Amino acid sequence: LERAPELAFVALSDSATMVSAPAMASMSTGGPKPSRAQCKEFLQRGLAVMSSKATRDILQDPAILKPGEKLKEMQRSGWEPIGFDADIGCAALEGIAADDPEMGETKTEFLFMSMSVYLRSLEDRRPRKLENTKKMPRDTMFEFFDACNVRMQTPDFQQTLVKFVQEQRQAPGQKIIDAQRAMLETLGFEADHGCQSLSNCQKDFPDDKELHMKFQQWAMIATNTGNQIANMVMKMSMSPEHLARVEKARESISKMSMSEQSDLVTRMQKKWETFSKLPPKDQEAYMEKQTEEQKDELIKIQVIVTHARMQQQQMMMRKQVEMQQGGGGGPMAGGGADGSTVSKPSQQQMM
Repeated sequence: LERAPELAFVALSDSATMVSAPAMASMSTGGPKPSRAQCKEFLQRGLAVMSSKATRDILQDPAILKPGEKLKEMQRSGWEPIGFDADIGCAALEGIAADDPEMGETKTEFLFMSMSVYLRSLEDRRPRKLENTKKMPRDTMFEFFDACNVRMQTPDFQQTLVKFVQEQRQAPGQKIIDAQRAMLETLGFEADHGCQSLSNCQKDFPDDKELHMKFQQWAMIATNTGNQIANMVMKMSMSPEHLARVEKARESISKMSMSEQSDLVTRMQKKWETFSKLPPKDQEAYMEKQTEEQKDELIKIQVIVTHARMQQQQMMMRKQVEMQQGGGGGPMAGGGADGSTVSKPSQQQMM
């Protein structure tokens, strides 16, 4: 369990790219490039700056409208004392070899601290009174999407999701929704009113393609986070023998027709219902009592049911995006990683 946050982040790093201001995009690659030692110096200087009280004070200043952008500006300015253009320096960081564990560790520490400092700055700026009548400004929507995307990638939040899946034996859709609603209130909007404002995004900003794209990206990252965490926990809990059985079951199912899959589920329905309601340890004991054929069939059903839930979730995700593109207005009716649906703003499924 101690390794879970690291595993979760690695699993999500390709698909859930941090889109918040702490990321340091590079443009120019011409001119002299910093050495490994100079890259390390930049990262260490940056860590010191981000951990300072002065930086915290700057980022919570109300005159700074976009604390994430200000943080990025402060990070990039760290190249000047070392004697390098910021774009060239950032490009050099991106090119750090994967087989350099020391630099990789420092770079990861820098990334996680960037996330932490950015999210902390939003908490420091939390308004005393929540808005519950006015429309949400466009800039606040962008801040919300970025902040949620960063939150999805922090080790502490991913560990929270891992623990939820382990204890509840279900995908962490509700925990992600709770975090999204909390973020709305961090940014000064009462959660139900904020949900309604986001639902009206298309109506209030009908021609804003950039905002609509942000909305879709946010929804997809939340969905992928829930699914990948759930899959990771499932694999971590399996023995090598069970993993081999799952792979064998998947291969077998791929050759079955839909009617054959349906027949299997119907035939094994009572056993599956008994098995699925048991706690994890009791499931293992129950499985051991089955014949080899029954074990394989139970695993097949598990694969079929999991796949069906994911398809349902993806279909509902598409409907949500289509509604945004089509100007549906009204409260969103999204699907979470656990395939559930909601309709009331107070229970808004914001994934």
